[in-house]
Amino acid sequence: MDREKLLIISPHTKVKLKDMPTEGVESRISTLARLLTKDKEIIIIEPSDLKNSKEHGVRYHFYAFDFVKIKNMRLGSYFLFLNPFYYYALFRALKKHSPSMILISQPWGVFSTYLVVRKIFGSTSFIVHDSHNVESEYAKIIVKDKNIPWIIRLFYLVTINFIEKLSVYYADYTLAISYDNKKTFINKYKVIPEKIIVAPPLITVNRLSKNERANKGNNQIWAVFHGIYRTVQNKEAIVIIKNKLAKEFKKYKNFRFIIFGKGVPKINDDIVLSLGFVENIYELLEKCDIAVIPLKSGEGVKLKMLDYMTVGLPIVTTKKGAEGLELVNGKHAIIVDDVNENFVRAIKYLIENPKIRRKLGHNTKELAKKKHTRIELNGQYIRGNLT
Repeated sequence: MDREKLLIISPHTKVKLKDMPTEGVESRISTLARLLTKDKEIIIIEPSDLKNSKEHGVRYHFYAFDFVKIKNMRLGSYFLFLNPFYYYALFRALKKHSPSMILISQPWGVFSTYLVVRKIFGSTSFIVHDSHNVESEYAKIIVKDKNIPWIIRLFYLVTINFIEKLSVYYADYTLAISYDNKKTFINKYKVIPEKIIVAPPLITVNRLSKNERANKGNNQIWAVFHGIYRTVQNKEAIVIIKNKLAKEFKKYKNFRFIIFGKGVPKINDDIVLSLGFVENIYELLEKCDIAVIPLKSGEGVKLKMLDYMTVGLPIVTTKKGAEGLELVNGKHAIIVDDVNENFVRAIKYLIENPKIRRKLGHNTKELAKKKHTRIELNGQYIRGNLT
């Protein structure tokens, strides 16, 4: 008997079925893929530069599409509906396979894929749009990114509301990363609530023992922040740590800020250690003592927060960093309005109170176990495996 087939369309990032994801969007689609592909034959459509032969297996089929790349954006990847190479890859995949479900990461190709699947191939494949965030809200941040050519930012800003509206309307279901995002989709696009399923970030990594923290020295206290440097919100947070927060902690001789992420410049001084790209983030996070999230912008759930919760780190964050998560101030994290004197005071409080650090860290990990280990999709529970 033939296995069910799942087609995963990931226009921007690699789907990692075996290797550890290294960024938020990649982690989101890879986690869903790993959990949905149990006992299914897997078909993946990705940009041609992401192909990884290590990921191939008996039940794995890969179709690549080309694009034009300008700076850090793939044209024909972000604007998938305009890319003829994508349609060619999609036609090839559908001609050879008959997937029962199609999972599409982010909104750009949902409507055009719907037209091909339903109108040309006459397929009844179940189409699921994984939203990651409310993209039309995130556009307000993207428009500030000077690394992206202004004409692309303008086109993005002008078209994204229409593209996203078509996506939530024509997909069978849209996966929202939080209840706040679901509410925004319903109010903004007048979509029926039953079509929007809240699928919070799921935890699928097995954790090391807390005792691993002893490897760096019992007297050292590390406060960590990580993220991709090219994004406006992460770059802004890293600048705040280096230029504003660091000078507030010079009296603590055993304290350092640890920063890492793809594209992050390397620094090594008395207060800040910036490592650049780190392959195994959890091995490093296990050695840290506090998570510091000085985010002033962003949209949706910040997946870095789940990384910190997974390893049981106490968290100091702005309200923006805590968005979409059921964190209770004083129980799971210390949450302040902005990066101000209260933010600095909260970090100092945790430095000086190890028992509070342990209590908050324990509570964040328990919350992660309770809220981020399963979702229900089409009557089926999908489970992670936080241990």
